[in-house]
Amino acid sequence: MTNADEKGLSEKATRELEAQIPLMASIATRQAYERAKSTGQTVVVSRNGFIVAELADGSEHILGVSLPRRKVKVGIPFKLGAGARRAGA
Repeated sequence: MTNADEKGLSEKATRELEAQIPLMASIATRQAYERAKSTGQTVVVSRNGFIVAELADGSEHILGVSLPRRKVKVGIPFKLGAGARRAGA
């Protein structure tokens, strides 16, 4: 075992920290949203099947319709970007 391996986290500690990632990401996303709103910036969100711009004055403008979510299967490649529909159809 190398010196770096001896000082590393245990498997259990690593799993416990990794389990916190979704919550930490959620908190960071919410904080970024609140910070943007508090500084008067326009925030774009997905709500009820629409892409909505929330303006600093409190008004909302619908920018477009959200595409439906797509189920993916483990181990099967999923293409993103231009031409993805044609490749997956």
